[in-house]
Amino acid sequence: MTETTISAPCGQLTGRIHDGAIQVFNIDYADAAPFAASAPVADGPQSGTRRCEPERELVLTVTAPAGPADASYPVLLWIHGGSYEFGHPSEPWTDATAFAQAGIVTVSLGYRKGLEGFWRDSETETYRAIDDLYLGLQWARRNAPAFGGDIDNITISGQSAGAALALTLAADDRTRGQIQRTIAMSPAFSLLSGSRLRRTLAGIGVGRVPSTDIFSRADERRVARAQKLVSASSPSDPAIGPRFDSFAPTLPTMVTATSEEFFSEPPVVAMDKLPMREWMARRYAKGHRGHGEFPATAYAERPMGNVISDSAIRSYAVKVAERSVAAELDVWAAQFEPGEGLGYAPAGRTSGAPHCIDIARFFGMKEPNHPFHQVAVEFIREGTSHMPSYNDDRKVTTFAGADAQAVEGIAIDAWAAPRQLFGA
Repeated sequence: MTETTISAPCGQLTGRIHDGAIQVFNIDYADAAPFAASAPVADGPQSGTRRCEPERELVLTVTAPAGPADASYPVLLWIHGGSYEFGHPSEPWTDATAFAQAGIVTVSLGYRKGLEGFWRDSETETYRAIDDLYLGLQWARRNAPAFGGDIDNITISGQSAGAALALTLAADDRTRGQIQRTIAMSPAFSLLSGSRLRRTLAGIGVGRVPSTDIFSRADERRVARAQKLVSASSPSDPAIGPRFDSFAPTLPTMVTATSEEFFSEPPVVAMDKLPMREWMARRYAKGHRGHGEFPATAYAERPMGNVISDSAIRSYAVKVAERSVAAELDVWAAQFEPGEGLGYAPAGRTSGAPHCIDIARFFGMKEPNHPFHQVAVEFIREGTSHMPSYNDDRKVTTFAGADAQAVEGIAIDAWAAPRQLFGA
């Protein structure tokens, strides 16, 4: 591992070379007072040799091939997830070294989280976090060429909350023509972000009627209390963040989900052992705007696991696919399923398909032989895929199992249950 310095328009950037990749961590790209609009930082030298610094949010990390800077590498913009409350752009499990080895420049974007990033006083405002990410995109377009990046070949991607943010930014009028395609893995929009209840709870926490101005003048303790109250109101729906209603697709998209998003969560496992589990699942579906026919057969073994996973993730995956097809855009869809071998999930190694099982497969570090990494590389490079199009009879490519033991297949309308129950 050796240090290196890149001369970029923003200034001299000092990072490291490791395993054939240049990495510059935690580059400051914007600055902002609490709850205020962000602005680009002044140009100047920066040292980015330390990986994760959670206290710094408006930073980005670049991982690029350690090859000639006059190359023309495709650019991947990555947005981390974490329920709009957690996460960081230089987390070890989103290390983009394998993408660099495949000839791709990755710019991983940080943004303001919690109420500071996702409070707004009216429906016409954008979220501060989206404005932050827009500045991150502009930084990438200005500086990625110093790493050999081709700014006319940009893919934006994210997982969970990060997927919803990637879709939201890609649909923003300000980014038209600046991004070529999207990869959205297990997109998690918020159903009730900004609702009357959540605004009331935020007001109780801060001690008065909440507004951006009031929050900016509140002390950290009151803001933290407001965040805690809002989060407690929503155990299964992100307490904050963009709603799907505002999503208007404009780009070719690859969208994925897992077949068991929240099956392994202890409360969900416990509820699925109760005699009244189907009744509970039906009530849950109605409370989360499930207005279609309840898929009793598809949900038979794990009704609560299915209805929670579908309301939070798979319903949005199929809505993204269906709305994009309706806009006459190309769509590819994939689903991760249980199978042979052990994958990497937050709770540990598993043969199942829980939420976040896709991250290791996308980045290709911990599961370097999983076929989805090559699918991602192909899509980022060329904007197409060997997978069949979702536009063709709602075909979804399935990946069952981990790493080299993964088996690729095709399912017709794999997301029929959430499509019928929650609508598309």
